[in-house]
Amino acid sequence: MSSRQKRRPETCIWQIAGDQRGVSIVEFAIIAPLLLTMTVGVIDFARMFYVRQGLEYATEEAARYFMLNPSAATATVTTELRGKMPGTMGPGVNVAYADTANCNSNSTVTCTTITATYSFSFVVGYLGAAKTLRATAQAVRVL
Repeated sequence: MSSRQKRRPETCIWQIAGDQRGVSIVEFAIIAPLLLTMTVGVIDFARMFYVRQGLEYATEEAARYFMLNPSAATATVTTELRGKMPGTMGPGVNVAYADTANCNSNSTVTCTTITATYSFSFVVGYLGAAKTLRATAQAVRVL
């Protein structure tokens, strides 16, 4: 009889159970989706903060433009704000204006609060559908 025929089935099972070959690929297959999900989530949150910072910058620049050009139309200021947004996000920005006359106890001074909003969409659905980002800046204009 050959050596293969003399082995008992219990011995083969214990040899297979003790075999460590291929364990790392199984562990990687279990952990990889979690690591990938966490990485994409971190990148998505970083992208949201980048867009928020860009919105804040564009709103402040529009307020500066409005202070330097106090007779400019709000449509011109909106175009200026949208042009300062990073990438191609400008058309997605909604802008609102609120004037306060005599804000410095002076009848020739008008304070205009510029509020810009942007609907941010996450790439991954588990972080939420959309988040509205908001930035405000005030332009003090002497008319």
